[in-house]
Amino acid sequence: MFVDQAGEHIADIMMINRGLSGIPSASSILDTSNYTFQAISYGKDASGFKYHAHTILSPSADGIIKVISYGLTSFSGYSTSTTASALRDIYKLYPQPFNSLDTRLESKSTLPNFILNVPDLGQYLNPSISPQLSAYTHLIGGFPEASGSKYKIFNSSGQLISSGVLLSSVYNLSGIMDSSGFLTFAQASLGFHNIAYSLVEGSISQADPWLGFGVLRATRSGFPSEVDLLWHLPAGECGALNLFGGIYHIGLWCLDIKGMLKEGNTPPYSFNPLNNTRKYKLFAKKTFNRDLLTYNYSSNQVFKDLFQDGAGSWSEIPAVVFKWKIRFV
Repeated sequence: MFVDQAGEHIADIMMINRGLSGIPSASSILDTSNYTFQAISYGKDASGFKYHAHTILSPSADGIIKVISYGLTSFSGYSTSTTASALRDIYKLYPQPFNSLDTRLESKSTLPNFILNVPDLGQYLNPSISPQLSAYTHLIGGFPEASGSKYKIFNSSGQLISSGVLLSSVYNLSGIMDSSGFLTFAQASLGFHNIAYSLVEGSISQADPWLGFGVLRATRSGFPSEVDLLWHLPAGECGALNLFGGIYHIGLWCLDIKGMLKEGNTPPYSFNPLNNTRKYKLFAKKTFNRDLLTYNYSSNQVFKDLFQDGAGSWSEIPAVVFKWKIRFV
């Protein structure tokens, strides 16, 4: 779970010159907020960025997210659809296994079929807020637009099965994810994090205002040996990532302080989704051999209505809640 860069990050913290506190122009480097967890990102297997809704279906410039369903019960889950068997000879079905030397979620190229000016970052991007890429969000993935993204689902014969509009992206509406796909932690005091975490943990809904601030971290009885993280994947994001192939990786990131200082970028390092100057260093990752968003129409009537029958409402889908406990030993 922890990668070597986690050790590098801890070593950087221990080696920071405390004498900087006496230099007004440099004292902000010692601010402890620079060294806490700062971002979450999502990923999948590298080959998956060529399939699912990344497949260019004509017309490709209409802004509509399109996907072909190869099975009767699913289209995005490797384990629950015939997509896996149909593509088994050319499609790597599992993500890159965990390696402590990892510096990104996938080491192989994650460039989609549409690659003009698309950065290869090893994870899902959020191009809808990029001036250069926003017109191609439907081809690059994996998050919907703040105003809502249209989608169409076809069967293997090219016949339209379902179509609709995804809920608008809470991440983009709240400005808590940059174009590189980094979901920021709530930019607030530790006290705020603890209070918000407790309120959200007890009862969560799509409309919970606390979730619009970003990832929450709680310091409980096990602190500092344990830190609890909590965030959500709203309905719009959940639907879009289903169309683009699901989630197989989750990455936890800290700021690359040393790298930014070498480039002359000094704190404070505020988060700006439209022009994020922050550089991140992978601290830990979780890798799964099953899509975290896998569902089956037969057991989920809401998804069946939405994706197979074209009925229902995205507001009926509850937020997917992620909780991650980081334990230091």
